[in-house]
Amino acid sequence: MTEPRNIAKYVLFGATGFVCGAFLQQQISIENLYDAIKRDPYLYNIRQKLYPVLSTFPTDHEARLWNRPLGLKDKISQLLMSTLFKYFVPKPLEQPGANILDLLKYGLPSAANLLVHQDYIMSRGRETNSASWLCEHFCTDSLPVEDQQLSRYEVVFVPREANSAIGRVFRQPMWQELERYVTLLVQECGSVYAYTGPIFMPKTNGREQYWQEYIECGNTATPVPSHYFKVLIVEQSDDEPTMEAYILRNEETQAVGELCDYRACIQDIETQTGLRFGKDLLVPKVTLNMDNIEIDFTDASVSEPI
Repeated sequence: MTEPRNIAKYVLFGATGFVCGAFLQQQISIENLYDAIKRDPYLYNIRQKLYPVLSTFPTDHEARLWNRPLGLKDKISQLLMSTLFKYFVPKPLEQPGANILDLLKYGLPSAANLLVHQDYIMSRGRETNSASWLCEHFCTDSLPVEDQQLSRYEVVFVPREANSAIGRVFRQPMWQELERYVTLLVQECGSVYAYTGPIFMPKTNGREQYWQEYIECGNTATPVPSHYFKVLIVEQSDDEPTMEAYILRNEETQAVGELCDYRACIQDIETQTGLRFGKDLLVPKVTLNMDNIEIDFTDASVSEPI
């Protein structure tokens, strides 16, 4: 007959094994979720609902996801789990595609019909059959190339069967100057997130009559954007991120004036498009003089952590 002392020992060993196994399974599930989030923006959007489903033991999921400082309990857990993962858990195969955690650092302007590509993420509008917005991240080792950017815009914003009227702004000298400005800004600051997209504002004859321009695209009528916007989130190593925005008319007539004349209020873009951009970021003072950029971050800051 088994002694009670041995029974208690067996129960203790069994309970310890069960708890350790459950904890290891939780860590494996969470790590797999993090890996999937990097490739699937929809999982990113519902991640807060998935954390409790996969978690038996409390942990700071967001800090681990974004590699933020951890508490002592999570640090010890990470140290133990990294050792177990190294020797006992096979490393998953790396999946091709963009790491959307980088592209989604400042959130999504909208969450409908998302498509993830190697270098960018976009939302496709079903009514227009083209992108509602495009998000790109440029660094000093991945500068935008003008010809490649033009090709990308024509693929993303101009439906295959549509004519060039939908994206005529992209061949405007002022838009090309804006693209060169983004390149110079990346070189100056090191990291720039760029959001580009169409605005559909009705035309008017000044007599309270309004209409929207359409073109024939296959068997359907496709609306023509009246303007295109570009919202920039600028990062510097020692400063808080800041925002600036531009709006250009989508027309064949060449824009006049200076690039700074087309600076826009981000709230106006949000109102006209229904999109939302990086929360509580303020605008720096930027002066473009030939090929030199002067940026004053004195009054630009973030009112609360992003």
